[in-house]
This record gives sequence, C-alpha cells and structure tokens, in this order.
Amino acid sequence: MYRAARAYRDAGLSFIPISRDRKKQPAFDKLPKVWSDSRNKYSRSWAEFKGRQPTLQAIRDWFRSDSPHDAECGLAIVGGRVSGNLEILDLDTFDLVDPFKRLIEKKCPGLLERLIGVKTPRPGLHLYYRCETIGGSQKLARIPASDEASVWKTIIETKGEGGYCLAPPSPKDCHPTQTHYCFETDMDFTKIPTISLAERQLLLDVARSFDKYEPPRAGPVNRLLGTKADVFHSDRPGDDFNSRGDWRTILQQHGWRFAGSGNADAEHWTRPGKSNGCSATTNYEKSGVLYVFSQNAHPFEADKGYSKFHAYALLEHGGDFTAAARDLARQGYGKRPTVLRIPRRSTPAPSRLRRRFR
Repeated sequence: MYRAARAYRDAGLSFIPISRDRKKQPAFDKLPKVWSDSRNKYSRSWAEFKGRQPTLQAIRDWFRSDSPHDAECGLAIVGGRVSGNLEILDLDTFDLVDPFKRLIEKKCPGLLERLIGVKTPRPGLHLYYRCETIGGSQKLARIPASDEASVWKTIIETKGEGGYCLAPPSPKDCHPTQTHYCFETDMDFTKIPTISLAERQLLLDVARSFDKYEPPRAGPVNRLLGTKADVFHSDRPGDDFNSRGDWRTILQQHGWRFAGSGNADAEHWTRPGKSNGCSATTNYEKSGVLYVFSQNAHPFEADKGYSKFHAYALLEHGGDFTAAARDLARQGYGKRPTVLRIPRRSTPAPSRLRRRFR
C-alpha cells in the first residue's frame, strides 16, 4: 500500500485512507481534526484533501505496511482540480459495461482504449480520465429500485470535484462484498489520459442514454383561503405565472438553448456554456416542471424540480420571491382577491316581533 500511495502522489493525485470495515468510508481515526462550526467542536475530516495532496509523512502514517493483506486501511482517489482535473465515470453494474462500451466504440473508436479502467467488486467498472473542464459528482442514469428503502437506484454516475473512489490495491474488506478492486488492463494511475471536452461530453451523453428516471410531477399550486364569514378566491401572480408563463421565454433570455423534444412530452434544454447535451427537461408528462440534471446550471441545483415562478424568481430576482411576485403583478399576472360575502339573514326588530305575536 505504501509504494502504491507514493506512486499515486507522484502521479499528481490526492487520496485518503479508507477503513477496513466493509463500509467504503474514510478511516477517520487517521485523519486530521478540524473545527466544525455546526457541531461546535473539533472532528476528524478528509475535506482538506479535496484541496491538497497528503504529505509524505501522512502517507507513512496511513500505510505502514507494503502488503495490502497487512495494511491498516485502504485508499480512495479524490477527484477534481486537486488531482489534475480528474473525473471518474462509475458504472455500478457489469450488465451495463458491454452495452456502454459498444456505444462508445461506435461513436468514437479508440477512446476507451485510452482510459484507465478499474473493475469494481459489485461488479462494475470505473473509468478514469482528466479533462480541462469537469464538474461535481453527477447522477447520470437511474432505474427503479428493487428495495423499499429508496425509489430510484443510481447505475451510472461521475465522481468529480469533491468526490472519491476506492482504488487498487485496497484490501478486499474495504468493500461490503469483500472483493478487490483491480485494474482492467496493465495501465495504471500514472498514465491517466487527458481527453477533449467533446470526448467527455460523449461519455456523459451515452451514460445518460441508459437513464430511466422520471422527474416528480408538480403538485397543486392553487389554494383556497377562508374565514368564518368570508371566502376568498386568490389568483396570486406566482400561481397565474405557473399557469400562463412560457418556459422558452424564461430560459432562453438567460442563455439556455432548446435541444429538442423527448419522450412523455418532455422538452430538453442545454445550459449556458455547454455546446450540446441535455442539462434539464421541462414539462415531463405535462408536469409544468423544470427538472435540472446538471451540476453546473447556477442558480439551479442538480436533481431538483422547479416551477416557473420559482425559476423566474431565481433568474430575475436572485431568489427574492416577494420581488418576483410584485414584478409579475405589474406585468398583469394575478388578480385582485375577490371577496364573496356570505349573506346574513336579517333579524326582525323587537317592535315588529311584538306586533307579529299580538
């Protein structure tokens, strides 16, 4: 382990120690203590290795034995700028590997031969490469989960800025299956290639072609307000905009490009700064919702859905919903609340009651 760790450091990679508890988690007892404002105390963290490589002394402390069988811990490579703009494409099941490789080879012959492949214990495959532009970790393809604990299972994702992947020659009991990670070929991490932006985009687009994820539908946005005496029917500017607003008007003036239509009435969109590919969808199954996939679609967050009013407030008013509602009201959205008075039955005057019963 020590010699492998030294070689990875010499190759410009950052990495962290992994516990041999079959949970794929950092060996926190070997990590430095840092102050946590949220916990109001010092706690052990691997966060600093997202920004720097471990020192030679840290490597000696972590990996005292050269044999993976006697090693106190395993090793995980950290993605992102700290490792030379490293990104890892993680195929979680081996059933995907051959179909994925065939599609890549058909579209870009020879690309896969240049990448570093690591067979994972599940079994699956990690593909290592560097690129001048990468993002944070992204979920690229999901399928319905078979267990009751979750709805969707991620089958392809990236580990980029802020992510990590276990790597050879980690001991087998770093993983729940108690199986080793091993190189697919005789290539190793000292020969990680740098690919072009177009080649990276191809890898991500092909990975997304296996996605079966269905964004959640929008819930009802209108509500009925009332008091004991009166009932108010409110058509608020935000509700009206959700009903009558247009996604193309909202997105295109901020650099988003319409990328065509897909299944279930979905419209595909490419975020600003990206030449092609699907960064988000709108109106899946007539939901009226913008669902964002990209990690680089500021001010939107990845894997979240947005109504038209929410998106408008973020893009036009920096997330100030009150200012957005006022702006939309000036544009004619929404109606003034109509007060429906519930008629009250009049009570006869006492003098009339006396005359009635004489």
